[in-house]
Amino acid sequence: MNPGISLVAAFLVLGSVKTETDKIKEEFRQIVGDKTGIDSMIDVNYRSHMFQDAIQRLKEVKATEDQYFVYVDRNFKKQFIFVCFFDSKNKKAIEIGRDRVSTGKPDKGKDYFLTPIGIFKNSLDNFSYRALGIKNSRGWRGLGRKGSRVWDFGWQRTEKIIKGKKQEFLIRLLMHATDPNFGEPRLGNVDSKGCVRISAKLNNFLDRFGLLDKEYEENNSHKNVLWLLRKDREPVKQQGVYLIVGDSSGW
Repeated sequence: MNPGISLVAAFLVLGSVKTETDKIKEEFRQIVGDKTGIDSMIDVNYRSHMFQDAIQRLKEVKATEDQYFVYVDRNFKKQFIFVCFFDSKNKKAIEIGRDRVSTGKPDKGKDYFLTPIGIFKNSLDNFSYRALGIKNSRGWRGLGRKGSRVWDFGWQRTEKIIKGKKQEFLIRLLMHATDPNFGEPRLGNVDSKGCVRISAKLNNFLDRFGLLDKEYEENNSHKNVLWLLRKDREPVKQQGVYLIVGDSSGW
C-alpha cells in the first residue's frame, strides 16, 4: 500500500475516534448534566490514581481494543462513577463524564454488603433486563422507573465483618437506576445492598448509546437481544463491556 494512503487512513481512523468521543462528551453533558459540583472533590492525584487503577484492571483482562468502560469508586467519602474511553494504543483513559452513585453499605443490615472490587464483564451469560417499575412494601421502585436498564454482572465475591470476623459472601452484582423519589436524592452516599445504583439520567445515557453493549450489539439478530435493546439506540463505534470498581480509600 502507498505510504501516503496508509497515513491518510490512519489519520481518518484517529479522527473518527476523536470526533466520536467529543460527541459523546457533549451528549453526556446534555443528558446527564454538568457535574461541576464534584470537581472540588477530585484533584490531579486522585484522577491519576483512578486512571492508573483502571488501566491496570484492563491490562489484567488483556484488553487490547479501543473501548468505553465505566469506573466506580466505592470509597464511602467519594461515591463517584466515571464514564471513560480506553485509548488502547496510548494505554490511557479519557474521561467522558462523571456522576454520583451509591454502593454497598454493609452496616445497614444483614442483606447489605460491600460492592465487590474488580473488573466485571457485561455479557450474554448474565443477561440484562429492564425494571418493571413496581413499588415494594415501602413504596420503593428499587430498580428505577419502568423500562430502566439493569446490567447484570453475575455472582461475585464480596466480604462483610460479622462479630469482628471477616466473612466472604456471593452477591449478584447489578448496576441499575434507583427510586426517583427516595433513592436518587441519596446518590453520593453508600446506601445499596452491594449493587451500583446510578441516576436515571446516566442509566438513559449508557443504555441509549450502548457503551457497555458490545456483545449484545454483535448478537442483535437474536430475538431476546433485540427485545432488550432500545429501538431508538445510537450505539457508539467502540462499544465496551466492562464495569470497574475500585476503592480510593486505599490509595
